Amino acid sequence: MAKSTAAQKLDLLREIKRREKLALYKTDFASFATEQIKILPKDSSKGFIPFEFNEAQRIINSKIEEQLKTTGRVRAIILKARQMGISTYTTARVFWKSYFNAYNKSVVMAHDSATSDALFNMSRSTIDYMSDEFRPEFKKSNAKEIMFEHNDSGYRLYTAGSPEAGRGTTPTIAHLSEVAFWTHDEKILAGLFQGISQADGTEVIIESTANGVGNSFHKLWTDAVAGINEYIPIFVPWFLMPEYRRKAPEMFQPTDLEKELVAKYGLDNDQLYWRRLKIAESGESKFRQEYPATSEEAFIVSGSNVFNVEKLQALIPQPILATREFDQESNEFKEAQRGGLHIFQYPHFDDAFVIGADTSLGVGRDYSTAVVMNARKQIVALYRNNYIDPSKFGDLLFYLGRYYNNALMAVESNSMGIATLNRLVQMNYLNMYYQTKIANISKEESTRMGWRTTSASKPAVIGFLKSAIENDELWIPSPIIINELLTYIATPEGKTEAITGGNDDTVIATAIALEVLRTHGDRLTTNRVPFGQKGVTHRQPETTWL
Repeated sequence: MAKSTAAQKLDLLREIKRREKLALYKTDFASFATEQIKILPKDSSKGFIPFEFNEAQRIINSKIEEQLKTTGRVRAIILKARQMGISTYTTARVFWKSYFNAYNKSVVMAHDSATSDALFNMSRSTIDYMSDEFRPEFKKSNAKEIMFEHNDSGYRLYTAGSPEAGRGTTPTIAHLSEVAFWTHDEKILAGLFQGISQADGTEVIIESTANGVGNSFHKLWTDAVAGINEYIPIFVPWFLMPEYRRKAPEMFQPTDLEKELVAKYGLDNDQLYWRRLKIAESGESKFRQEYPATSEEAFIVSGSNVFNVEKLQALIPQPILATREFDQESNEFKEAQRGGLHIFQYPHFDDAFVIGADTSLGVGRDYSTAVVMNARKQIVALYRNNYIDPSKFGDLLFYLGRYYNNALMAVESNSMGIATLNRLVQMNYLNMYYQTKIANISKEESTRMGWRTTSASKPAVIGFLKSAIENDELWIPSPIIINELLTYIATPEGKTEAITGGNDDTVIATAIALEVLRTHGDRLTTNRVPFGQKGVTHRQPETTWL
């Protein structure tokens, strides 16, 4: 029997409302999540409940949506505390993107099979609990892959157990979970990143708790913080989670350290008591890694740090005034979004500067680094690049030195640094540093150009740098330098170096700059030479231009 006119109108009205809802859901993930996605909470006795964002999820969603609106794509790396619901958020987002975008290919990858299965089961539960009018039909459905009938989109599950995991895929959406715990992180990410499209609408979300330093997650995070890659770093501290608290006893008294946490973060006694109980379970170092209050805290290397961790954590990274890259043809530093030169202070007419420089081979491993420091021990600029040729680095330093009022130039003379120094000599840079006042070099070396790092000189300058940090004598605005200082360790053999997989180029360059300022501060200059003039005949140290 044909439907009555009234029934047809009702059906039409329902379809209009359904389409209006779909239009809203397509652009508003929060509404879709609350009304169409159900999750199993930590208290499983409640059964499946609507997915309403917690505070951590709200912060992450806001930052991701802002990036999507600004750039058309999502590239986000999330450093998280344990059990904040970030994997739940990201898994739900992958489903949402696949549901509303035709021909979407998503990859979900976790560090072990148990986690991968849990994430995939979460997706299946999402579909099972959707409203009948919105639940999709499957074109393919098995234990590792789902594809929707209505738009040929879907996602596939992988476990990061093999170096070849995910290789050959061309995903438009990628959710990579607990990357810091992947056994073959570097190879897997290299394979995945090669296949990910750069088109608008694509998303890559990397999330993990910390697992030490030097791994791919740590490198991606530090580069994101420094603005070197295209990922936005998102960190949410543990104390934003309402369940991370325990009723404190009436006689509870905060320790001095806990009082500092109250002053810094506004914690209450119930949060402090929960924190104290967690530390009692696994120790303070483990707590900081799994429940960090700051992103720096998550990567602390316990017990072996050369420099004062508390002092470094108290440093506040400053805004970069300009990001530039050196153009070898024009000999100019030009604006570049990911340029190697970060300027924190422009040179003023009466300012005097030193530059400490550490040269690398330029093949993508260690970095050629230059730290510009003024007479007040403020780091005003940092250059860092791991592909620049040592000789070309000399050209760059020539013009960087000129820009900073013909700064006193101290280049490490070990190995590749010789090529850099030779180039500066060829260009007649007028204010070169000679290692004349350090107690541990011989008289024969007193006319040696540049800084020579030896088994005797290195501990001395690292010691001076350590003392300067302890006594709050340095202004360090760069998160790159702060991170390298935090991960600079003393080995059981008594050596000092970067943690395995880390870098210490900015540490060495900073130590050189500080030592030059300490021993040659009386030789700084504010004199200038016209920018187009390359200089005069190179001079010996006793007549070096000052």
